[in-house]
Amino acid sequence: MNASTINVVGAGAFGSALAHVWCSSSAGEGHRVRLWCRDAAQVAALQARGDNIRVPGCPPLRGIEAGHWDDFAGTNDPNDPAAIVVLAVKARAQAAVFASLRPHLHPDCTVVTVSKGFADDQGRLLSEAVTPSSGLAVLSGPSFAADLFADRPAALTLAHCSASKLAEALSAPLLRLYPSADPVGAQVCGALKNVIAIACGCADGMDLGASARSALMTRGLREIERVIEAYGGDQRTATGLAGFGDLALTCQDAQSRNHWFGVQLGQGHQASDLLAQGITVEGALAAQGVLSGPRTQALDLPICHAVAHLVSGHLTPKDLMSRLLARRQAQDVG
Repeated sequence: MNASTINVVGAGAFGSALAHVWCSSSAGEGHRVRLWCRDAAQVAALQARGDNIRVPGCPPLRGIEAGHWDDFAGTNDPNDPAAIVVLAVKARAQAAVFASLRPHLHPDCTVVTVSKGFADDQGRLLSEAVTPSSGLAVLSGPSFAADLFADRPAALTLAHCSASKLAEALSAPLLRLYPSADPVGAQVCGALKNVIAIACGCADGMDLGASARSALMTRGLREIERVIEAYGGDQRTATGLAGFGDLALTCQDAQSRNHWFGVQLGQGHQASDLLAQGITVEGALAAQGVLSGPRTQALDLPICHAVAHLVSGHLTPKDLMSRLLARRQAQDVG
């Protein structure tokens, strides 16, 4: 699969990091990379110097074509089936953004999401809200924008019906993509690892130690498996890069916004005050979404419930930890 144009829609940290990888590697040979922004000043700086003024730590994006979202219709060829659109906007904004772009895309254009969360507060998958003709591809796994900016290696899962060809088109020397046929499982992993990261951050904020964090990660992985099965995905995806790999990264590293958010809660800060700062914490929304959806009502998801109560302010971290420890002994594999 040879992409003629890679359109990265969303010039935040991760979208810019992917654009950097594709522009600065041999993956950029033979096709164009465009980065679409909402901020006119951001577009001007990118066009003039390659500087992304809204993303600290972003290196100059040499060779990139930057444009404003409003100009997307006039600069894209709706007759080009080889174009790839990478949606790098917030999870709950993806459906609206795709709806605005769709009239200007070839029906067979490949659409990839790199966001990790549910489409709404009822736990709909992004692939249920963003519906290109060939299905939504999912790029997910352990990766921080800072590592991609610094040209450090990363390995991710790319889930789609044509995953092998798409992975070949989007791979780069320092970005190894592993194809998967389970976009459902990859999406569930991406959404719920953020929920578990909040719980682990809370434990770290309470200074409960590495043993407690490891226990939360392990039991959290079991909850992810249950939800994958309920959504019709493959539980084995939870043990791969999109599952355990991303979980390990997000639950243990200070760069994770969700882990940071949990640490602040564990230290006594209120969720409402933290969220009012405008920081994107996808796990706070995902905890509510997964519990509200019809497919998960019969599932045992104690950590997800705990995080949802914590985010809503109904219980304190100490109360929730006591509840988790007081639960009856589980009968499944530890």
